[in-house]
Amino acid sequence: MKRTIFLTICSLLISLFSFGQTSTEQFETESNASPTFTDNGVIFNVISYVGTFDIQANYPGTGWNGTANDNRYIDNSGSVATDASFSIKTTGNLFKVNRFWIFLSNNALNQNVVGNLTVTGKLSGVTKFTQTKTTGFVTSLGSTNGYTLIDLTNLNGQNYSNIIIDELRITSGGAYTYVGLDAFTWVKDTGIVLATDEVKTAKNELAVYPNPTNGPLSIKTEENTKAEIYSQDGKLLKSFEMNKGTNQADISELSNGVYILKTPSGSSKIIKK
Repeated sequence: MKRTIFLTICSLLISLFSFGQTSTEQFETESNASPTFTDNGVIFNVISYVGTFDIQANYPGTGWNGTANDNRYIDNSGSVATDASFSIKTTGNLFKVNRFWIFLSNNALNQNVVGNLTVTGKLSGVTKFTQTKTTGFVTSLGSTNGYTLIDLTNLNGQNYSNIIIDELRITSGGAYTYVGLDAFTWVKDTGIVLATDEVKTAKNELAVYPNPTNGPLSIKTEENTKAEIYSQDGKLLKSFEMNKGTNQADISELSNGVYILKTPSGSSKIIKK
């Protein structure tokens, strides 16, 4: 039996598939030892799991902005540890990650050791992707000041740059006990930046049932509106008008999978997975 799962999505998230704003945080204006930073209007928290990570500004010229040395970055100086781990996390905001530069070494800042790096993306505590890189790390200062580019458009052959998350977790392994991170390039999309109070105060509700469905479904709305069905990669598959009250629809022609039901106005929360 076909089982199709729907996500209903609010008007505040209408630009989910629109062009996002790419920004690179170089940390140069952030305060030394701060556990937070702000970029493009979004506040990020640096959450330490193993070791203590915060903004480092005590060693000028030891960062890397992608093209040249710079002065500030995130690291765990003074608290190097096996399996060092931290997260870059927002509250009330969502984002996507393009790339960042990472410095990995042992306690003595020797980079010519064997280790690995695990990159994990989470959304509301749920892991959306995880990948462990074991080779290709810079082993000396060289032309990038000792930093290795971690490109999420091609991390071990996989593209994770389009996955929406609210937390990026970095974990070192093996002999890598010191971690420095700089030039954090991420994507902000006004359609996926949603304050928690906006979810609570919206007046219009949108209900979809049964969910999952094998074809027929009912959509209940509190106003006349238009509904659009998208695939997860943003392709418009179907659209139809809806009247206030309960509307009947059928998506039997769609293959098994997860789809997104979007309205230009209506519910302001994600419901019905």
